[in-house]
Amino acid sequence: MLSKIISKVLKSIKNRKISIKIAIVYAFMFLGILLLLNASILYGVKYHLYNEGINQIEDTKDVVLNDIKSENQHLDVSDDDIFSDVPSNQNIFIRVIKEDGTVINTSDDFNYEIEMPQDKTDPSLEKVKYLKENDVYLLYENVEYESKEYGGVYFQIVKDMNNEYHFLETLFVSMVITDFIGMIISLILGYIVSKKMLKPIDYITTTAENISINNLKERIEGTDSDDELNRLVNTFNKMIDRLQESFSRQAQFVSDASHELRTPIAVIRGYANLLDRWGKDDREALEKSIYAIKLEATNMADLVEKLLFLARGDSGTQVIEKKSFYLNELVDEIVTESKLIAPNHIITSNKNDAVLIIADYKRIKQMLRIFIDNGIKFTQEGNKIDVSSEIQDKVVKLTITDNGIGIPGDEIKNIFDRFYIVDKSRSKEKGGTGLGLSIAKWIADMHRGTIDVESEEGIGTKLTITLNL
Repeated sequence: MLSKIISKVLKSIKNRKISIKIAIVYAFMFLGILLLLNASILYGVKYHLYNEGINQIEDTKDVVLNDIKSENQHLDVSDDDIFSDVPSNQNIFIRVIKEDGTVINTSDDFNYEIEMPQDKTDPSLEKVKYLKENDVYLLYENVEYESKEYGGVYFQIVKDMNNEYHFLETLFVSMVITDFIGMIISLILGYIVSKKMLKPIDYITTTAENISINNLKERIEGTDSDDELNRLVNTFNKMIDRLQESFSRQAQFVSDASHELRTPIAVIRGYANLLDRWGKDDREALEKSIYAIKLEATNMADLVEKLLFLARGDSGTQVIEKKSFYLNELVDEIVTESKLIAPNHIITSNKNDAVLIIADYKRIKQMLRIFIDNGIKFTQEGNKIDVSSEIQDKVVKLTITDNGIGIPGDEIKNIFDRFYIVDKSRSKEKGGTGLGLSIAKWIADMHRGTIDVESEEGIGTKLTITLNL
């Protein structure tokens, strides 16, 4: 039954607000600390009061025995004057009793039943003991004494501890009331303080609810502090920045892809209509239409392949298979192939250091092929394109140099953007889509490499790819 109640209470607390949970946790922690402190205080006060009672009994014993043994007073155990030096305000009472139980002498108001010692060899004899008798709390001691008149007698010295016990009861009740009030106050203050401290979370939640795909411009206002909430705000804002940038890139990507695909589709549709009208009878129109449709279909296939490549790269599903190979052998291979593809250009490799690297062979070759193809496209026939590799410290630098038309200085920073074309008219003639350099940049990034571009219009372009060894 108790476990079910506890389970329901814990479940109820679990479903509450964080501010309430924090207030409850700190209230119970505060209560636990108060209980420990109060228990320590109660124990300390009780120890002190009972120790004082023991000391009073011992002092009384010394006073009474000294009076009896004093040669000047000549007092007997039956003489009432033996109690005259006992302080009346200490609630100490004395009785002199024989071993057979006969009371010889007693102080006023001695109404207690104290057991006689049964064994004189008992080590607890003449030691202060504790006794509860009819809701009366006592400390007492049996003191053996050899009297001339009565022989062996016992002094029963009793300290009534009722006042001290009631004081402890009052102190305990006061502490319980104080603890209860303290817990209530800690709950209220804890709730107010925690709610105020967690107020930014409500603001974050409200702002987050207002943010959607169509509303990514809204941000959460942070503070100058370096606390956890402000770091959460900054992290959230940075995440929204990345989302906005990603959505913007996606929207731009879809828009550019649609634009690029619209042209070949329109061309194919136009030639298809031409075939439908004249192609059946006009041999020239038929051949021209078939050639144009095949060309545009090839361009579309190339564009779609590049789009898929970049999409896989963005989603992290593009496979990178790294292995060790000699980069200089790859450079020799691609130079040889380029000479076959572009026999009217002078393709050389002035320097090609032998170096073993760990990378994706196909992707590195694809990256170099993109740069060399660009050089071939924008360099006149008979001009030179050089592909070199050189080891410098812990890196290898691949350099592709041409003396083509070059790139305007203010456009170099944009050449790796998707669908960005420096000279759209000339790129269209060459069949460019503006995706090749984006793919090359992605490959370099996946290999933690960098690409530096130096170019001057009418002079040529120099691309330097730096890969770590």
